[in-house]
Amino acid sequence: MLSKRSLRGDYTKQITISFVAILAIFSAVLYAYLYFKTYGKIQSKFAGQVKHITENNIDYKVGQRFYIQDINPLQTDTLLVEVLESKTQKAHFIKKRVQEKVLYIMIAPYEQDKILKITKDITREVEFLDALLKGVLLVDFFAFILIQLFALAFSNILYKPLQNLSETLSHLKEHDLEILNGERLPIEFQPLVLSINDLLERIKGYFATQKQLFIGIAHELKTPLAVMKTKSEVTLIKDRDCATYINVLKENIQSINAINAIIKTLLELGQQESAQFEKSSLVDVGKILQGIADNFTILSKKEGKFFSYQLHAEPLQIKIKPTLLTQIVQNFLQNAFKFTPNGKSIFLKSEIQDEFLRITVIDEGCGIDSELDDIYAPFRRAGDKSGAGLGLFLAKSAANALGGSISLQNRTDKSGTIAVFELKIQPKQVKEMHS
Repeated sequence: MLSKRSLRGDYTKQITISFVAILAIFSAVLYAYLYFKTYGKIQSKFAGQVKHITENNIDYKVGQRFYIQDINPLQTDTLLVEVLESKTQKAHFIKKRVQEKVLYIMIAPYEQDKILKITKDITREVEFLDALLKGVLLVDFFAFILIQLFALAFSNILYKPLQNLSETLSHLKEHDLEILNGERLPIEFQPLVLSINDLLERIKGYFATQKQLFIGIAHELKTPLAVMKTKSEVTLIKDRDCATYINVLKENIQSINAINAIIKTLLELGQQESAQFEKSSLVDVGKILQGIADNFTILSKKEGKFFSYQLHAEPLQIKIKPTLLTQIVQNFLQNAFKFTPNGKSIFLKSEIQDEFLRITVIDEGCGIDSELDDIYAPFRRAGDKSGAGLGLFLAKSAANALGGSISLQNRTDKSGTIAVFELKIQPKQVKEMHS
């Protein structure tokens, strides 16, 4: 039995309902047409006889009755006409059964105090209509069975491309994500194939990034460990004085601190991965940015740098993952503070333009290193600054998770960097907080 959520079941149900509705309407219209056509013809014949009697001024007496034979020799219809003493405002019709016969009677006004009662035996017509109704119902029954079979066959035809697509996807391997070939599928499935291929490309890109990240992690951890091992082995070759041992231990501690910094950054990476599964919530972006700006204002006084900000005036509430937004802005500002010398300025600005939220950080640092081929790749470092080189990689991942984008470029005066985060918002999200 087909499940309620079965695609083939839905196809079969819709096709069956559609064809049964068409069949029922056609049968009803056909039977109604013949029914009213039959009775309309009889009523027309009655009306013709009444008109003939009244127009020819034939004066029939009360109680008089006679039969009228159809002038058409092929017709055997006989009408019984009776003149009765009674009154009626308008003509009306009565159908009644007398023993095994069905009589159709017309009562029509005639002169002042008399009526014409015209009776016809319509047993044959009623039997014809009954036989017609039974025939229509019988045909509808067998037609319903044929419709069911047709619906099942047609739904299987419609489901076949989806089944082929499902089988193709089931054979995909996580390390061999081949792009789907949609040439053999109907044109209606092309958008679905394009969407799946786009998803596969993104998954492949994610795997490539993860692979690059793991290789970078191994390289970053291998180097300080190798240095520690080499220094320890060289020191142990022969006896050394106490100062030499102390220096080697201090250098090993520095290497351990570097490893700890890398591990800390990897923990931040794991936290961001978890934040991507954070539930979006309706937040006031202005309050988030104001809180970040307040923290870095305190930091700027400690480091002897000038920090200023200009946040958008319009209240803005959007459904977003606040942790990821905070990570992006904090990364921009941390890099700006790291590469901006003491006494120089960092500026944070947010604005709403053309349905985009744009957050910009401008510093007076050293700018972007032109020798770096991909500044967003993990473990890319600029100059001799400390850090694991994962900041921009994390910021770009967070921006992609939010559906936005980031960009970095050197200032036109070549005296700093401009970092921008853009996110498309809905016009209705820009509203007054009190509305």
